[in-house]
Parts: sequence; C-alpha cells; structure tokens
Amino acid sequence: MSQTLLIPLMKALILKEDKTLLLGDIESPAPLEGEVLVKLHASALNHRELWIQKGLYPGMQLPCILGADGSGTVVELGKGVESSLLHQECILYPAYDWGEAEHRPTRSFRVLGMPDPGTIADYICVPKTMIHPKPAFLSFTEAAALPVAGLTAWRALTRHGRITATDKVLITGIGGGVAQMALTLAKAYGAEVFVTSSNQSKIQQAIASGATGGVNYKEENWPRQLKALSGGLDIVVDSSPSAELANYLAFMNYGGRIVYYGSTGSPKTTIPLSKFFLRHIQCIGTAMGSPREFDQLLEFMTQKQIRPVIDKVFDLSESIEAMHYLSQGNQIGKVVIKH
Repeated sequence: MSQTLLIPLMKALILKEDKTLLLGDIESPAPLEGEVLVKLHASALNHRELWIQKGLYPGMQLPCILGADGSGTVVELGKGVESSLLHQECILYPAYDWGEAEHRPTRSFRVLGMPDPGTIADYICVPKTMIHPKPAFLSFTEAAALPVAGLTAWRALTRHGRITATDKVLITGIGGGVAQMALTLAKAYGAEVFVTSSNQSKIQQAIASGATGGVNYKEENWPRQLKALSGGLDIVVDSSPSAELANYLAFMNYGGRIVYYGSTGSPKTTIPLSKFFLRHIQCIGTAMGSPREFDQLLEFMTQKQIRPVIDKVFDLSESIEAMHYLSQGNQIGKVVIKH
C-alpha cells in the first residue's frame, strides 16, 4: 500500500476556453485503479501545443493542461498497482490507446495534453502501462525531451524508412525536435544524412552534428543542389512537404521512401503518380508510434548512449515564455521545462 499524498493544489499550464494561457493552481489528481501518480521533474514542448493554442487541432476540448512529454518519479499508486513501481524514476509513453496492432493505432488513440491532462504540471495520473523506466544515463531534463519527437523519428526511420547503414537520408526543416532526433538516430545507424532549412546557421549546426551537408529550400534550384550534393537519396523524413512532389524526383533514388510526419510546408501537394510508381517511390504518413516501439527506442538509445538535443531549458514558472520562444521557430532541438 502506498501512502496518500496530501497535496491539495498544484501548478499547471492551462489553455483556457478563450485560447489564452494561464499558469495557475488547480486541484491535484489522485490515482484511480490501475493508475499511478507521477511527480513530474521535467516536461518538453512540441509544435502540437502551438497548434492546439491556435485551435487547429482535431477534437478540441478546453480548458486543458498542455504537454505530452514528461519524466518524473512515481509517488503514489492506485488500487491494483504493484508496489515495485513506487519511487520508480520514469519516462512517460505520451499517449493513450495505441492498441495491439503495430502498423496503426486505434481510432481512440490520443496524445497527452488535450483532451486528457498533460505534463506541464507538478503531477499527473496515468495508467501504469504508460510508465517506462528512465534510462539511467539520461537526466530528467534529457528524458523529458525524448517521447514525442524521439518516437516519431524512430518510427519514421525504422518502420517506414527501413533504414540501413547504406542509406542516404534527407531530413527537412532541421532545427525542430523530431528533425534533430532523426539526425541523431540516422547517424547512429551509420547512414549518411543531409538536411534542408531556410536558416543557414541551422544547416551549419547540423553539419557540426554529423550531417554531410544541406541546402536552403527557399532557393529555386534546391532539388538540383541536393542531387549534386548527395548523388541521390533513399529516405526523406519530411515535416514540410513541397507543394509539388515532382521536385523530389530530382534527388530520389529508385525505391526511395518519403515519410511525412507533418505539413508545416504546404498542406496541399501534387504528386506525379506515373513517375512515382515507375520508380517504386513510396509516400508514407506517420505520427508517433506504439508502446513497443517506444521500448525499442529506449533500448537503442541506451545501447548507443544517445542524448537528445536540447535548445533551451525554462523553469515551470516560465512556461508561458517557453511557449512564446517555441513559436518564434529559432530553436535547434527541444525546448524543455524544468519543474
């Protein structure tokens, strides 16, 4: 039996019904049967929080506590939860109801932080199945930077991209959390990595982190530049698809895989189907990943001693400022909140 914590109120970042942010005091949660109460030591931001604040996310239910990434310590157990989990340092699988199938989630799959309570708070209650041991070599701050971005990049590269050490990989929009994780993971696989950005300093930092080279996608002839630089690409991990995918034919190898995890570039795009199928090029959508894939990611990162790239750390009291900082789009890596 765990002791009941007498914590009537906690701090949380709340998105109100008028879409304004409030860092306020709310009632602390208590674990139900099969749940655990986690004292969060760190959380991290994703662009998902910005889309929610703009009202551009499906299934909007406000008010809500924002945040999907989190790490902390189990401090209270609900009924039926084994006592060995008490005091465990953990990292949270950031979603509910993936289901048993590995190739796709269930229709009830949803990410923490809207409509369910999120991680930018002192405490969170989650099912015990969402608790994964924190890799010992990672700090709480580093662990919190991992779940959404790391899992998205891992699934894009391994399941859909089928990455090998002989592949040449393009990562678009380098600078964001998923893109940085994709760069780190692809290099750990031994692949050769190229990047795009509209910011030359981000390209240079990616090269310093192991990328072979990069191009500015705002330049008219960027696909030809990329072909000349790479000699041809096998995998594209893409957050910002071009309005005309015919551009990709300039640099895609036969049998190439284009894996999309976002649409911050052009929400609508045209595909020259005849040229794509004749070259056996696949276009695949992806988002997040399964709990099993999360275990695989944590195991791989532990084996390779991989640490996520963190751009800046804010205190919980500065979480509204952290949201504003993320919205400016100047970060290279994850924006983390220390509790």
